[in-house]
Amino acid sequence: MTGYTLGSPSGALRGEIGAYVGYVEHAPTPLPRREFAVSRCVLVIGWGEPLDVVDPRDPRAGATGVTSFAAGLSDSYVDTLTAAGHARGVQVMLDPLVAGRLLGCPFGELANRVVPLSCLDGRASRDLRALPSRLSAARTWPERFALLDAAFTARLSAAPPPDPRIAGVWHRLRATGGAVPVETLATEAGWTRRHLTTLLRRELGLPPKTLGRLLRFERAYAQTRRAAVEGWAAVAADAGYYDQAHLIRDFRAFTGSTPAQLATTAPPGPAHATL
Repeated sequence: MTGYTLGSPSGALRGEIGAYVGYVEHAPTPLPRREFAVSRCVLVIGWGEPLDVVDPRDPRAGATGVTSFAAGLSDSYVDTLTAAGHARGVQVMLDPLVAGRLLGCPFGELANRVVPLSCLDGRASRDLRALPSRLSAARTWPERFALLDAAFTARLSAAPPPDPRIAGVWHRLRATGGAVPVETLATEAGWTRRHLTTLLRRELGLPPKTLGRLLRFERAYAQTRRAAVEGWAAVAADAGYYDQAHLIRDFRAFTGSTPAQLATTAPPGPAHATL
């Protein structure tokens, strides 16, 4: 049995930090899930039973027996397995540029990785490591969400802002659903294509072409209900795919399934529900 409680960050944090998703799980047997690739950092601050995260392409990129962790941007789905028992925590979706400031490290270093908070360096890690016990001791979800507000506000106030040109490129990509050609992005930023790729790999973890694919996939996935009526070919065209086959290839890469297969399976977990 799983229950969710949603909370909103305080006004100053909105737009930078996604909804707070508090969860309570009671599982008599290990609980498997598939988590799709997303264009956000997934931050989980939990207590209780741990989980394993497995990257089907590279087991070394996952994590075993973790309760609190940060997941960087990925160009593939991952599988998770929560141990039987009781688990609680809060999941937060972070804009990648915000995540780097909050975690106190170049966010690109987390690409295709799941990193326990205990493995992060510096003051940011110390601040975040204190949160599970503080959240566990709080008696209500509103109290827990208020603790997150205070911790995140303090961290972001102490961190320098991102490079405005990199932020501009990322916001342009997101606003267009990944539809801007890489050459156009580079020209608008005043960089060569190679320099743009190097900077985005360092700051976000993925090259611009892959970021565009990920954003395009999310745009298409958000139209699942429309696809049930009009078909995936119409959705593919609106999302910027060459054809439906192109869309299906990206769905396989980012979810492990075709659109038709996803339509017959259970709804995704909170990570994808809070995009």
